[in-house]
Amino acid sequence: MIHPTDRSESTNPMTSLISWLDASTEENSKMRELVKLFGTPETTDDLGMGQLRDAISNSLFPGTSVLHLGARYMLLVPWAYQTAHRSTRNPDDLRKRSEESERQLIGRLKEIGEESYIGRDAGRNVMQLPSAAYWTALRTYGIVSPDTDRSAVAQLMCADAPAPEDGENSYSVWNQTLPKPPAGFPQTEDRGLTLSHEEARWLQERILTTCAGTMLAHVVGSDVSPTPGLWAPWLDPACRSAEGDPAQWLKNAEAFSFIHNGATILYQHLLAELSASVFTAGADTLEPTQELLAAWEDQRDSKRDLLAGWDVDGFIDRATALNRGINSNTAGFARAMAEAATSPGKLIDNTDFRAAVETREKLMKKSNSRFRNERRLRAWQPPARVAALTFRWTQVRRNALDIHAGLALEGQLNA
Repeated sequence: MIHPTDRSESTNPMTSLISWLDASTEENSKMRELVKLFGTPETTDDLGMGQLRDAISNSLFPGTSVLHLGARYMLLVPWAYQTAHRSTRNPDDLRKRSEESERQLIGRLKEIGEESYIGRDAGRNVMQLPSAAYWTALRTYGIVSPDTDRSAVAQLMCADAPAPEDGENSYSVWNQTLPKPPAGFPQTEDRGLTLSHEEARWLQERILTTCAGTMLAHVVGSDVSPTPGLWAPWLDPACRSAEGDPAQWLKNAEAFSFIHNGATILYQHLLAELSASVFTAGADTLEPTQELLAAWEDQRDSKRDLLAGWDVDGFIDRATALNRGINSNTAGFARAMAEAATSPGKLIDNTDFRAAVETREKLMKKSNSRFRNERRLRAWQPPARVAALTFRWTQVRRNALDIHAGLALEGQLNA
């Protein structure tokens, strides 16, 4: 298993073209996240296990996304709408003005020297605005009314009571306790993505109130901040100190990540074998995946106690209770991954599991299966790395560190 440090490495190049209608924010968020995932190959879903992956991610860290780049966006987005509403009660105009405010914010973040923010590369022409990336979080944490879709928020705001005077904060669509936007926002924005103490305390309260009993609430509410640089949540002391349900989901996360990583590496090796056979390639086609399998095997001893004590059936039951769309084929392959990871022989020699991996990929991709489609197999290249699942930990850690940093400013000038 290859451990990513702060970002995932590609298993193979992938280009995907997806189109959808701008009707449902929830569906749009999923599709945008899917597009992002193709660029975040830690979660490239060749074996169709995304539903189980997401059950873990959403249980540990509700409202989070691989698109997140800082906790303060959960204030910046509402402020863009609120400040735009002061000068209009026309929904179409409000939508345009709030979007323009988000685009102006990109320029402002660049001016004040932020290093990582939405639109850093594309500038004003960015297709993925912060409001799209963060809307699920805003709803989950009760920052915007939980039943408010992004496509309808301008209409709802303009149908509300008369537009408030400057400095007031009386939109029923938005949480009534939301901190007020700075005067002149976004042109005068000078904190960038750094939370003040008041802002951090407010976001912490929102998450603790709406996500009680989750790992996210535990990490945000802990006296111990996450440790920068640790690639997975089960390595972080802030997460490992959790008990009860969050601790059980953390165990599920570590075990599932390991067995999924082994299955994904084996899949890549099977492609290497097939490619070498079909195209009479040299031994260099097999070496990269052989090395990856050897590295995964080296870690098996350290995971044996974890896997021996892991109730895979209990995990599947919990996941399917959250997502009834998880079918018996997916559950069965999860069990096969766990059984192969705990078997005495090497993964590469497990003929039953080799067959199960090939069958699973064919089931998921049908005519696009690389085992069936020579054109797709020809385009495949042996990967240098196959990253393990981390369940959005990089983004969660960033948000949690932002909040802890803001909380630490208590009593300081301009905090």
